[in-house]
Amino acid sequence: MTPSTVDRLLLVGGVLAALAAAGCGTVSGRAVPAATTTTTTTTTTTTTTPPPPTAADGTNYAACADGTCEVALSGPVDIPLGGSVGPGTFAVRAVLADGIEFELTSAIGGGSGSLKGHCTATFVPGGGGMSCSTKPSGPPEPRAGVLAVQMVGVTAGTAIVRMVTG
Repeated sequence: MTPSTVDRLLLVGGVLAALAAAGCGTVSGRAVPAATTTTTTTTTTTTTTPPPPTAADGTNYAACADGTCEVALSGPVDIPLGGSVGPGTFAVRAVLADGIEFELTSAIGGGSGSLKGHCTATFVPGGGGMSCSTKPSGPPEPRAGVLAVQMVGVTAGTAIVRMVTG
């Protein structure tokens, strides 16, 4: 080999080494950019909120006159009572963020208080009681001479209440 051929090979070899160090490859003796792959992962989280409860009887408070109803309350209202505890009135005095304030007058007695969360107030002649659970439950069993008032839920200023008598 002649010195000029050796010099050319060294020059080409040096250029190829410099290109390789710079992240380029060779194809048929020509420099080309190295391939780059980018992967992007996108995760979408969707939260589904159950619809708010709806009252079977809506705002038809007269439905409570037979002793059983499920009504929507958005403010003060007097609800007529019937069944084995009537005549009487279950008066809602206020709808709270988490329940209601009420007054009861009926043939079995009366009283006032608040009903919140997933609680059921039970009124019997001469007294009553309250039971609560951590989650919603089905309607109370009808019993003669007993009024059960159950808080179903409160959404956007509207309370859903069940009333059951026997």
